[in-house]
Amino acid sequence: MDKQTRVLIVDDEADLRTSVLSILTQEIPGVQCDQATNGIEAIEKVEAHFYDLILMDVKMPQMDGLTALQKIKTIDPRTFVVILTAHTSVRDAIEAIKDGAYDYLEKPINRQKLVEIYKKSQEAKELVKDVIASLPIFDDDINTDFVGESQKMREVFNLVYKVCKVDTTVLIRGENGTGKELVARAIHYNSHRKFSPFIAINCGALTEGLIESELFGHEKGAFTGADERKIGKFQLANDGTLFLDEIAELKPETQVKLLRVLQEKKFNPVGSNRELETSTRIIAATNQNLEKRIIDGSFREDLYYRLNVMPIFLPPLRDRTEDIENLTNYFLQKFCTKYQKNMPAVEPAVFSVLKKYSWPGNIRELENMIERLIIMDIEKIIEVSHLPPEIQKMKDQSNGQQETLDFEKFKEDAEKDFIINALKANNGRINQTVANANIPKNTLLRKIKKFNIIPKDYSKK
Repeated sequence: MDKQTRVLIVDDEADLRTSVLSILTQEIPGVQCDQATNGIEAIEKVEAHFYDLILMDVKMPQMDGLTALQKIKTIDPRTFVVILTAHTSVRDAIEAIKDGAYDYLEKPINRQKLVEIYKKSQEAKELVKDVIASLPIFDDDINTDFVGESQKMREVFNLVYKVCKVDTTVLIRGENGTGKELVARAIHYNSHRKFSPFIAINCGALTEGLIESELFGHEKGAFTGADERKIGKFQLANDGTLFLDEIAELKPETQVKLLRVLQEKKFNPVGSNRELETSTRIIAATNQNLEKRIIDGSFREDLYYRLNVMPIFLPPLRDRTEDIENLTNYFLQKFCTKYQKNMPAVEPAVFSVLKKYSWPGNIRELENMIERLIIMDIEKIIEVSHLPPEIQKMKDQSNGQQETLDFEKFKEDAEKDFIINALKANNGRINQTVANANIPKNTLLRKIKKFNIIPKDYSKK
């Protein structure tokens, strides 16, 4: 007997709700459908019941679908939401996907597409059904190099923690320099695959003739220049993770072969009749608009659905400026260690200027800038005058502005002062500080790393 699933249909048009209800009850055995006429009603129902799927319109009175989506994801991030939209509002639907919607359907609703997307969403749900709602932590012995306390990055961490525990395909999206490969590595090294290979390949860096050989391998003599057999990345990454960066650059022919691997877990090396099996996990990444690529025919829709089971959107640095100070200190420590330099202080005005800059190169641009400053032998204090000219220009936008009160900054400063005072009182000893200051060891170590504190500096000589 089919397990009963519960679906919520949210739309202010009664005829559309009736139509969707009719299709689902006819096509899906045992489905139970509830209805709501706007976002507020939808939220009330989500607070009262768990829904396997929510089908929700964008434009509704009292509360629109995009606002309701954000609130629903806050209530239960496991909820799968599909946005219903008119053709003229597809852009809204794409924005909704960035906010956590599973997918979108255009009106008028097509029976076959509705059933297909229902089935796809339930397949995806099964992959994550055993993930607990609370946030697990990364393994203590794995250095993920994640830095970020902003709400946007906490949401990313939340999702990363979850996909570490399942084997589903992941699609990481974000601008260049936002750390897509870092996220992929974090997922791999905190999963059960962490003792197997993590292999990354840039799909945009290889020619059409070489990409298939790199992915699937080739036999000797398969093509001109193939002087010996080559093992492909799918074989090398078996039982591990294969990270496909710039997935949008794959040619249609290669997309077909990749789709087959995702569906059947089998592939043929170039020039061979041998069929090989693989248990490799795929994590893909792109900075491109795949929805637009599907419309213009350059990216296969069926491959998109296979990859987009668990999407992760990385925010650009300009949207998480509250992380800039922590990132700057992290990179300073990293490069001072690398080049064996003394750790310089940072003039407070520097952070104000850095937060005004748009960072088109994102975290990578900030990292490169800090590395250049360390190489320049700025050993005592980094001043605004040391920054690149394009960033120094931001100083004029900072002058004359009154410092604003910031509760989060106050809390951070208070935490840092507490940790330093506790270490001073306990001669810089970690275990003694844990015992006497009533602070868990993991918390103490995390705060020490966050604030770049060196415990031995507080030991009595």
